[in-house]
Amino acid sequence: MVAKLSFTTTPPTRTAKAADLSAVLYREYALLARNRVYLILGLTPMLVYLLLVNTSLSNLVQNVTYKGAELRFSIFLLPMTLAMSVVSAAGTSGMALFQEELSGVATQLWSYPLRRSRFLLGKVTAGVSLVLGQSLLGLGVAALIFDFPFTLEGWLGLLTTLTLAALAFNGLFLATAIMITDFQVFMVLSNVSIPVLVFSAPSLYTVDSMPTVLQWISKVNPLTYAINGMRDASIFGFGAAWRDMLVLAVMAAVSYAIGGRALINRARNI
Repeated sequence: MVAKLSFTTTPPTRTAKAADLSAVLYREYALLARNRVYLILGLTPMLVYLLLVNTSLSNLVQNVTYKGAELRFSIFLLPMTLAMSVVSAAGTSGMALFQEELSGVATQLWSYPLRRSRFLLGKVTAGVSLVLGQSLLGLGVAALIFDFPFTLEGWLGLLTTLTLAALAFNGLFLATAIMITDFQVFMVLSNVSIPVLVFSAPSLYTVDSMPTVLQWISKVNPLTYAINGMRDASIFGFGAAWRDMLVLAVMAAVSYAIGGRALINRARNI
């Protein structure tokens, strides 16, 4: 008598959402924190401008008039320093995407049934926390060097706008990194974009003192809304910065939507 063989198959157990997300977050933090070169590159421009440019220009230019308010130049330059930190750290987050592909981690990652939403959420959370961490470090150093006469609403407005700027630029650089396949192209674009964004925005000067061409460029420069938002929120309060905050929020939503769509094609081509 021949024994009858029977086979039963059961679908694999789905990973719990909390465990799935925590694993992605752990991987993202390890990827960002272990590459000390990228961390140094993200911190260096901000500290150089804070410790050298800001202090030197503050001694050269004592006061500046901004929207009818007389400000010390060190206060006027603070949003520029924080914005540079945001852009530099956001570029570091984008480079991490290429780092995991070059090391083969991306191939292993997408071999598992990882949901796109979990991957994006992990990227966003880790990247934004890196951006905020470096920016808050710069803000802490600046608070020790300079005396900022901000009210409680001013500090809250500054931190809120800084968070929105971190979300917006992290999303912008992440979407750009997802759509670009060449690591060197992204690195060149990231390094070149920092001075272009900073100096075509009202960072060291008011909009009225900029050449006409730069005034036009500043209208479409996303860093303009980050700098003006932080400057207005810290000096005049939330009411003066809500338009810039809205632009940053919309930019963040659009960037993550584009990045999510592009991520599908990127994962298929690995």
